[in-house]
This record gives sequence, structure tokens and C-alpha cells, in this order.
Amino acid sequence: MKKHILSLFLVMFAMVGFASTSYASDTIYLESGNTHSNTLTSSKESQWYQINTTQDNSDVNIYLENTTAPINFSLYDSNKNFIGIIAWNVSSSFKTLKAGTYYIEVYASNWGDSYSSGSYEIKAVYSSGNVTHDSTTFEPNDTRENAFPIQSGKKISSLISNKNDYDFYKFTTTVDNGDVNIYLANTSAPIQFDLYDSNKKLIASNNSSLFKSLKAGTYYIEVYDFNWDNQYSSGTYDLMATYSTNSKEHNPSTFEPNDTRENAFPIKSNVPIKSQISNSDDIDFYSITLNKEGNVNVSLSDTSAPARITIYDANKKLLEYSSQSFSRYLAAGTYYIEVYSDYWANQYSSGTYTLTAGYPNATTKSNEILLYLNSKTAYINGKSKTLAVAPFTKKETTLVPLRFVSEELGAKVDWNSKTNDITVQLNGSKIVLNTNSYLVTVNGSYKTLQVKPEVINGTTFVPLRFVSEALGKTVLWDAKNKSILIK
Repeated sequence: MKKHILSLFLVMFAMVGFASTSYASDTIYLESGNTHSNTLTSSKESQWYQINTTQDNSDVNIYLENTTAPINFSLYDSNKNFIGIIAWNVSSSFKTLKAGTYYIEVYASNWGDSYSSGSYEIKAVYSSGNVTHDSTTFEPNDTRENAFPIQSGKKISSLISNKNDYDFYKFTTTVDNGDVNIYLANTSAPIQFDLYDSNKKLIASNNSSLFKSLKAGTYYIEVYDFNWDNQYSSGTYDLMATYSTNSKEHNPSTFEPNDTRENAFPIKSNVPIKSQISNSDDIDFYSITLNKEGNVNVSLSDTSAPARITIYDANKKLLEYSSQSFSRYLAAGTYYIEVYSDYWANQYSSGTYTLTAGYPNATTKSNEILLYLNSKTAYINGKSKTLAVAPFTKKETTLVPLRFVSEELGAKVDWNSKTNDITVQLNGSKIVLNTNSYLVTVNGSYKTLQVKPEVINGTTFVPLRFVSEALGKTVLWDAKNKSILIK
């Protein structure tokens, strides 16, 4: 990983001191990202620059380049406290400065009789508050604080304008342990990227692609030159990141966004899907759910460019892959099919395909449940059953025994005794409730209940209409007979 080399030598203020010339009247304001050229005309001259950073513990990078004589610079805070001294022609990075005003002193370093003058270029990059990014270059994005938000699946084309240019991008994934795929392509010079978490901790580096499962949160991508020396003056690149969101909405013609398992598009058995791989880094995910074990047959046809298919289980374990078709006997559960380009190089820019998956999907008839308010007698398809506690109302909301209703509808119910979380799953729908909270999640999206789940004599009661409808069931209320029909 190429980084600025920190050459920071702490010295006593009395040894370095300020130049005899007052810096207050001659100070040049150094705008973030702009390079300033100047010349020292004698060994006793100092030139002063001022920067104003607006965010605590933000990135501040200072570069001294193209010097024609030995030149140093020192950094001071607004109270004239010395922070550091930088050696000749070495750029330095100060990563943890507080918000405020800082001063940079540029001065000769032991010229003696060898030099009578010396020119240089100086640039400072720092957080400058709220910014408006250029629509084509995404500048200013030279610090994490000014990082450009990158949308999942959207390609960014930009450039590294010089060896001291750093481009930052950020994204937020909302799914724990969700897929994050980052691609760097079409580089005209050696370029690399780093991935950091929100605490500026380095996660990984790469010069082409990176695949990770990450916790929900905000992450930063830093793009920069890789050992250019004097061989390259600039370089262009394409960057794309795909990451998981909670969105379940898909475009009806392209099925996007379906670039991660968490955003996979559910497909029906033996119903062909026609779509496209929009570029060599595009990955399309689809999901299938088997309600019983059996053969799964997956085929890829009508491809206009080479493509491959892969199938994974719910734990992201690779099971099979092929360029045409495969068949495998699988247990009941959810699986993910991945469609992607197959060694396109520069021959193809996109490709269409047809995907078909055949799998066991016989459905069982759903039970009809008839309940009466304040009655312990329930009817399942006309047959009576006795409840431990009768349904009741609270705050004009009808509450029913969760496990009884859910399991009679064919749902699976799990209770975590450590967290008091209750998970209900049916036909791909997933509800997570907590007996201590009004908040619930439905397929990853947060909802708020009017009444919290309530435990009575060891039975958990939940709002009837919310749970039933979240599982795709219809609820009918008969006010005259105070009956509840769920079907």
C-alpha cells in the first residue's frame, strides 16, 4: 500500500522558532486541493500559508513538491505551537488535526553558499465543510470528510490528476454480513484502492477487485496512484461498488438492483428470466426457495456473450457452477443463483441471457383459523382447539397467541431466550419481534407496532392484523359476532 511517508521530527520550539518576518500580514491562504507555486529568494526568507479545517480529527494532507533547492516546511497551530517539521522534498500526512486554523512555514534548509534561491510547489488537502461535487470529476473528494457518495452498482469514471491526488468515495450498507463487491477497471496507469471502515481502520487493498462480507455501516474507498515515480503524470479509472441494502423493490424489466445475495430477485420454478449483464463487473443474483427436498435444474441459454451460473446455499457455500446448465439434489431451503460474465476481456461490453430454474415448489393448502374475542375456543378448518389464553383487545388492537396462529398458518417460529427476539418465517417472509420493543423488522425493514408484544402465562401475544398481513394472510373481522377469520 502506497502512502505518504510521515517524516515528522519533533524539535524544541526555541530551536525552530518563527521567522523574523511577521507571518500575519504576508500569509497566503492555501485553499484545499489547490497547488501554489512560489520561490524563496534567500536562505533567510520564510513564506507562510494558512489553512482552515472545519472538522475535528479530519484528514489534513500537506505536500511539498518539485523543489529546486533543499526546502523544509513546519506546521503550527493557531496559538503558534509547533507541531512538526518536514524534511526536504518529502510530503507529509497529518491525519488527526482538530478543527481550526493552522499555519505552514516554508524555509531554506542549510543552503550555505550552494543556493541563492529555490522554487517549490505546495498543496494542502483538508476538510472544508459542506461541498458541492463536480458532476464529472467528483472533486473535491480528497478527504474522507469530503468523500463522494457512490451508489450501489453505478460506475464512476474519474482520474488521478497527479501522484498527490487522492480520491475518496463512501457508501453505506444496511445489512450485517452482506455482500460488498468493489471493482477497479480500465486504468490508464497503475492505480490502487484501499477500503476503510468509519473509524479509518484499513480493511483491505487491491488493484482490481475486492469481495467482502461486511457489517452494516459506512465505509470509505480511497483511490490513488501506485508507485508512479516519474513514469506517469495522471491516470484514469473506472470504479464500481455493489453492496447490500434493505430494498426489496426490483425493476420489472432488468430485476435490478440484484447485485448481491441480499438483494437477489426471487424467481419461480420453470419461469424463464430474460435479462442482461450490463458490463464485465455486473453480477446478477436470483433466489429460489424449496419447500421440500428434490432436484434443482438450472440452465443458461440465449447468451449473446460468454456467461456463467453459480449456485450457493444460504450460508454462501458454493455448490455448483457451469457455463450452460447443472442439476443437483438439494434439501429444502433458500438458495442463490449468480449470473456473471465469463472472461470477456475487451471483446464484449454487455451480454443478454435467459435463466431458468426448476425446483420443487408444491404448495400445501393454508389453514383457515377462526378465533373469537375473549374465547379460548379456536377453529382450524372447522375443527375446534382450546387455547391457553383467549385473544383480547388493548388500545383498540386485537392481540392473539403468536406461536399458535403462526404455526397453524405453516410458519416457523423461533425464540431467542437471551435477547427475547422472536423470529417468524413463512414463504420467504421474515418478521423479527422483541417482547420489550414496539419496533419490528419485516424482511429487513423497520416497522412500529401500536402495542408491544405481551407475555401472559408464558404465551406471547402479538397484534393480530400486523403479523397475519406481514405473512401474506387475509384478516376478516366480524364485529357482530366478535370473530376473527385468518386465511
